[in-house]
Amino acid sequence: MHSDEPSKRAAVFVLGCKVNQAEANGICQILADHGFQIGRPENEPHLVVVNTCCVTSRAEAKSRRLVKRLQRLFPEARLVVTGCLAQTSPECFAGTNEKLKVVGNDQKTELNRILSAMGWLGVSADKNERSGDWGFADLGVKRSTGKAREFIKIQDGCPQSCTYCIVPSARGPSRSLSADRIFAHVKTLRDNGAAEIVLTGVNLGCYGHDLGSPKGLEGLLFDLLVRDFGVRFRLSSLEPQHISSGLIDLLATSEQMCRHFHIPLQSGDDEILTKMKRPYNTAFIREVTYGILRRIPDACLGFDVIVGFPGETEEAFRRTVDLVTELRASYLHVFPFSPRPGTEASRFPHNVSESEIRGRVERLGLVAKELRADFWRRSVGKTLPAVVESGPDPSTGDVLVRSDNYIPVYCPGTGNVTPDRYILVRVTGVEDSRVWGTIESFREVP
Repeated sequence: MHSDEPSKRAAVFVLGCKVNQAEANGICQILADHGFQIGRPENEPHLVVVNTCCVTSRAEAKSRRLVKRLQRLFPEARLVVTGCLAQTSPECFAGTNEKLKVVGNDQKTELNRILSAMGWLGVSADKNERSGDWGFADLGVKRSTGKAREFIKIQDGCPQSCTYCIVPSARGPSRSLSADRIFAHVKTLRDNGAAEIVLTGVNLGCYGHDLGSPKGLEGLLFDLLVRDFGVRFRLSSLEPQHISSGLIDLLATSEQMCRHFHIPLQSGDDEILTKMKRPYNTAFIREVTYGILRRIPDACLGFDVIVGFPGETEEAFRRTVDLVTELRASYLHVFPFSPRPGTEASRFPHNVSESEIRGRVERLGLVAKELRADFWRRSVGKTLPAVVESGPDPSTGDVLVRSDNYIPVYCPGTGNVTPDRYILVRVTGVEDSRVWGTIESFREVP
């Protein structure tokens, strides 16, 4: 994005989840509206914004290191630190730099005002912005993207009390963006070339509960589909208890919906799930997953798994491996357990050693690699709807496309390949840890 005042430069950094990414995109647009040129950090920005993460101890450490590194790299820049770490531990940035300002998640609704009050190089009177008022921070969407896939945050916060999770403290209670605002954001992204829109939230299945919507997420999707925006929609992480038969039917029958479920499983052992205070057991997971696969045999099924939770025995870990293998997971996101201060699990006896956790992560990673390869191999010979994700590669001419069931397919370059194009891709093989295919045709809308 360019500005009439090229001397006003900003850089935005984001860590963590798709919600943070969606917010960072909105922050970029807010800054552009303030006359900033958003560019690469080596262009010596005057203003730096960091959207932090603290979902794990490692994520928190990474956020802290990034802020310190940016302070060293750009000592003259104003630095705004926001996101989950800014909410849960603003004191960790205290006294680090007079040019640093901390904006908690509960103050993101006022981010536009805060940036305006700062001026483009000014210093705000208050170092920390905290209000305790958990409104929905609709930061908008980028109006110029050049990407096939863009994000809209439609839900924030979480009402659950999982024993390992700091997110309810970092994000507050569940709240939703109005349908009218969502429709407006979809239209903006579509008009600016986005071909796929990811609807994201902290606990996406809670969408609409605070708005009094009787059908919640399912009703919102139906309203989006009947309006025929000419884009396809993908759902981000969705808790298993929120995957209804009606939701499965929508993904099974509409070409505008991507056949992709990302499910926070966390464990395949019932005792561990109980200690985590997850609201389901493995029998329920099987019921939901087999329900998906009966209606959508080619669905992509991704699972989050936490390894090394306190009390996880070798047998409990084995049950997790057996479950994800039985359910033929398409991919896994594997997280080593790390205790978060302020959570119930941080007070549990940590009887799984670091070396055991590392070993289990490695073993489950090998299982995940084979499960992913098996899912990819099952796609060979099939023709799938896709969008152009990147390319052509300057050295090979290959184009990367993404199928609706989340398979990355590399294709020989051809004319008219741009990120706003819908295509049909035929998968021809899996080789060298890549899926290969050929573009069969272009389509205007899904």
